[in-house]
Amino acid sequence: MHLPFTSATQVHADLHAASADAGHPLWLLCIADCHGESVAELLELLRARNMRVCGGLFPGLIANGARIDSGLLAIPLPPESRVACVELRDSGLTWLQPPPEPSEEAGTACSLMLVDCLAPGISGLLEEIYDRYGNRLHHVGAGTGYHDLRRAPSVFTEAGFIPHGGLLVMTPRRATVHVRHGWSRVRGPFIATRTRGNVIQELNWEPAGAFYRAQVAELAPELAALPVFPDIGAIYPLCIGKEGSEDVMRDPMEINEAGELVVLSDVPENAVMYLAHGNRESLVESARLLARECGEPDNVAACFIANCFSRALMLGDDFPRELATVSEALARFSPVPAEGVLALGEIAANGGGSVDFYNKTLVVALSYGG
Repeated sequence: MHLPFTSATQVHADLHAASADAGHPLWLLCIADCHGESVAELLELLRARNMRVCGGLFPGLIANGARIDSGLLAIPLPPESRVACVELRDSGLTWLQPPPEPSEEAGTACSLMLVDCLAPGISGLLEEIYDRYGNRLHHVGAGTGYHDLRRAPSVFTEAGFIPHGGLLVMTPRRATVHVRHGWSRVRGPFIATRTRGNVIQELNWEPAGAFYRAQVAELAPELAALPVFPDIGAIYPLCIGKEGSEDVMRDPMEINEAGELVVLSDVPENAVMYLAHGNRESLVESARLLARECGEPDNVAACFIANCFSRALMLGDDFPRELATVSEALARFSPVPAEGVLALGEIAANGGGSVDFYNKTLVVALSYGG
């Protein structure tokens, strides 16, 4: 449900009133970033009531098939859901509250993950989750943060914000996860011959920044002098090739003083990459294909959407069309509304492969009751 956020006291009262009706759940709170300064006070009030919450800050929310830039989504999760907390640093990850061992996760059907989009080592975290649980779980999640990419904590539990934080929320609900983005390869393959986290130092043994600009300039000379963000990367992103499923998109953000290309998420060294291109129609069409892939299942209890913030920026006035496509498809088989976030990176795994951190992508997860 979407709630206004006029004050921490008001949100606390609304959640407390709703808790009994929802069976005293674990609340997943997705909060618009404009309320970031009030969240610490809210968590203090919730802590005093012994209410369990977890969540993050986002550039925008999705509720009732529309984008909303204020308030919060309060999503009740089963009371038996478990929350693991992790802090990500350049030196590695530290579990503040560890996830269950594989032998202890019986009854868990799905995980929901939130991670600070600017934290280092996100790929390492996802690899550890996959190594730990393999294909036994479906995963859905989102990168948290502010629309202006300021460096401030954006992941929390009732105990407070977690700097460079991540959450793994294990729930007993069965879920299906669907991924589409609508971007197509137009140049490549290239080899990311040297990388450092989310910094591509070399492509095809050449300085990555100049190489990327040259590839774009050959296809679109009018973009040659424009900044990488928000102009060039919005139209010509990069992707990591992934055969048999959607490529993993990477959002170019800037060329740094060393001539390296900084992207929003990690790129493994020696990854096979492509220059990609898309337009409003191809992105909306991908939403239609995703909606078709969802089918018409029974007993849907919730629909969670993670839709990339930069994707919404590119779609502009057409973004409501994309949301309407998903909402109308959902309405054919379930009365539950689509809810979700404008994410700074999207997390998805459907039980058939690795857990990936996407950019510029639409992810829809359907969870089931009973």
